[in-house]
Amino acid sequence: MTNIRSVPKIIDMLGGNDAVAALTSSTPKAVSNWRYIGKFPASTYLVLKSELLRCGHSAPDHLWSMKPVPRADSRCTA
Repeated sequence: MTNIRSVPKIIDMLGGNDAVAALTSSTPKAVSNWRYIGKFPASTYLVLKSELLRCGHSAPDHLWSMKPVPRADSRCTA
């Protein structure tokens, strides 16, 4: 599995602005903006991560401004 580490590379790998716009129910202009700022909106997380996985790729969650999940043992007291 290849870990793709940038928004422009993900967009290109998934077929470009028009394809990603259709996949996310967005506009090509919106996708162009994501490419420019280097972040995807959180609302696209599930669909894009699923499509990347289907294609045999992954991407770091920070590209969607997601915070990492805390370790399981860091907050549990019981």
